[in-house]
Amino acid sequence: MQRPDVRKNLRRGVYIVPTLFTILNIFFGFRSIVNSLRAREAMTAGRPDLAIAAFEIACVSLLIAAIFDTFDGMIARQLGATSEFGKEYDSLADVVTFGTAPAVLVYAWGLHPLGKLGVGIAFLFLVSVSLRLARFNVMTGKTDYRYFVGLPSPAGALTIAALIWYAPAPVLDRRFALVILVLTACTAFAMVSPIRWRAQKGINLRQGRSLMYIVVIAAVIAIGFAWPRQAGVFFAISYLASGPLLRLWSIAFPSRKANDVLQIAPQ
Repeated sequence: MQRPDVRKNLRRGVYIVPTLFTILNIFFGFRSIVNSLRAREAMTAGRPDLAIAAFEIACVSLLIAAIFDTFDGMIARQLGATSEFGKEYDSLADVVTFGTAPAVLVYAWGLHPLGKLGVGIAFLFLVSVSLRLARFNVMTGKTDYRYFVGLPSPAGALTIAALIWYAPAPVLDRRFALVILVLTACTAFAMVSPIRWRAQKGINLRQGRSLMYIVVIAAVIAIGFAWPRQAGVFFAISYLASGPLLRLWSIAFPSRKANDVLQIAPQ
């Protein structure tokens, strides 16, 4: 009889860890969808208080899902448990959690007064997420790891969730629903745009920092704990706007390296 390959069995066990994080990602995305549907039922029954509570749970569920989505890839790399299966499964999970869940959430909360138009914009958000993830899989390893090409789908979903968590009361005014429509459409187009957003992988945590840098981070954390809803909206909108603003800055003030390339290029 042959001895079982202990290392091979251990390796199979290691792959379970990041997969469990991805499953938790899907679970909280599904939890968000269920609570969005519960909120719609509460609105139909004339119970806005129950609808507000359900919307809040849906938003927090997306935040928790984003945390698991961040750590599943990180843990897989640290354990050496990356695989094509994990990569594809993570993308499928993200379509559910950061595509379907926020699309259902934003429609149930703020786009329903617009009828079929609201349904179309929510579907546009879902399609943009799926396209964004497909492009990300194709371009992995071919672009600068310090930047995302297009707004990341978790950031797009959290932009919607942060806004709803700040004001969870269902939208009934058609004019305000049009504002939500514009914001949702802008977020959707940002995900499939060629504009670059800064990635957390480009932040070097091993590099020495001044004490003032640490103090600023501590102040940001304190503000987040004191006013979590306001801070969530501020950071979500700031990150959404950072891509176009950095693009405009690079156009107005091109880097010296880019100028050197233009001067060397043949006329």
